[in-house]
Amino acid sequence: MRESAEIVITVEKRPEQGRGPARRMRRVGQIPAVLYGGDRPPVSISVDEHSLRELLKQEAGENTIFLLKLEGTKEERRAMIREIQKDPISGHFLHIDFIRILAGQKIHVRIPVELTGDCIGVRQGGGRVDFISRELAVELLPEEMIDKFSVDMSTLDVGHHVSVADLQSVLPPSARFLEDPHRMVVVVEAPKAEVEAAAPVGEAVISVAAEPE
Repeated sequence: MRESAEIVITVEKRPEQGRGPARRMRRVGQIPAVLYGGDRPPVSISVDEHSLRELLKQEAGENTIFLLKLEGTKEERRAMIREIQKDPISGHFLHIDFIRILAGQKIHVRIPVELTGDCIGVRQGGGRVDFISRELAVELLPEEMIDKFSVDMSTLDVGHHVSVADLQSVLPPSARFLEDPHRMVVVVEAPKAEVEAAAPVGEAVISVAAEPE
């Protein structure tokens, strides 16, 4: 489980709602946020922008489980980031959704995929790697959280691929993919020259078939 005793995020209750108060908070380094889940009503809070950036530097990134403490109270709760909204131009944080984490209650997360190894289909066959699915949706228990899926490319030759079903064996026991098992993760495609050379043959077949008897 990606929880660390060193990761503590202190938040404040947010008494004011609306765009005006939200803009004022951002100007002083506080990001509007909401805490959901855990069979409890949502709570409007604000979080320090610097603390949020430090949290995202963790190896698990947005999937890091941390201790969320409400300033001025004894209330604390395990939580993780559910969604981050950013300004599309400046990249500044606009709003954060946090979700409460309960032991024994499964959560839905998106886990990144990492390609490793020297692909034989590229090195010897001149192929090209098409990295199709860079993250995969998974349902799992918080204590089974994993940082990423590592796909070893060293034995993949031209025409070979890895699908979601091929990664099933690396999932924790009670976890499951929320993806089509046939979804492609990565494919080693044939060299461009071979694809282009094959095209005229197909065209010739079509033209002959189209001729009247």
